[in-house]
Amino acid sequence: MREILNIANPEFSEQTIESVRLVQKEIEKIISGDIKDFTYQAFGEVDPKFWTSPASSSGKYHPPEDNGEGGLVRHVIKGVAVIEQYARRARFSPRELDIAISAFLLHDTCKDGVVWMTGKTDYTHGLIAARWLEKFNLPDVTAKEEILNAVRFHMAPWCYVVSPYEDRQYSKEEMNKNLEEMARAMYPTKIESAVRDADYWSSRESMSFFPGTAVEIRHDAPEERV
Repeated sequence: MREILNIANPEFSEQTIESVRLVQKEIEKIISGDIKDFTYQAFGEVDPKFWTSPASSSGKYHPPEDNGEGGLVRHVIKGVAVIEQYARRARFSPRELDIAISAFLLHDTCKDGVVWMTGKTDYTHGLIAARWLEKFNLPDVTAKEEILNAVRFHMAPWCYVVSPYEDRQYSKEEMNKNLEEMARAMYPTKIESAVRDADYWSSRESMSFFPGTAVEIRHDAPEERV
C-alpha cells in the first residue's frame, strides 16, 4: 500500500489523519496501477482543507454525516460505495470501475478552488478540478479524459463555466459559455453518469448512511435514529 499520510499537516487532528486513511483505503480499491498512481499524485497535492471541510458549506444540501470536520471525505467514501453498486448493475469492466472510482474520489478536490480560501463552494469547481488534474501523469489518454470529464460534469445539470450567482450583469459570451457547458453535461458517457448519479444520491438529506455503519431505529421519531 502506497503511503500518503506523509502529506498530512503536523497540526492535523487524529480525526483528520483518519480521513486521510479512509481515502487511502478507497484508492487501494483501484486495480489499475496507472490510474491508482494518478489518483495518488493528485491527493498528494490537494489543498489541506479538503481533509477537514464539510461537504456542504451551508449545511443545507447534505445529510448530517456529511457536515462537520471531515464531512467532505465522508461524502466521498459514501459515493464510492454507490459507484461500486452502480458499476455492478451496469456491468462495468474492471478498468471502467477503476476510472469511475478515481473520478469520484477526485470530483470535489477543488470545491473551494485549487487553493481553498473562502470556505464556500465554487459553483465552477468541476471545471476547476478538471483543469487542475490535467497536470498529473496518466499515459492512457482515454482513461485520463474520462476521469477529467466525469469530474468536470459531475454536477449536471448544474454545470457552469461562470458562476451564475454573482450580483452583476453577465455578458452574452458568458451566458453562451454556460449554456454550452450545460448542454454538453446533459449527454454523459456511462462513467460520467455513474459519477454524477453517485454524487447526487449520496448527498440527499433523506438518504443518510455511511458504509459499514448500521443504523438502529429505536423508536419512530427521526431524532431517535442513531
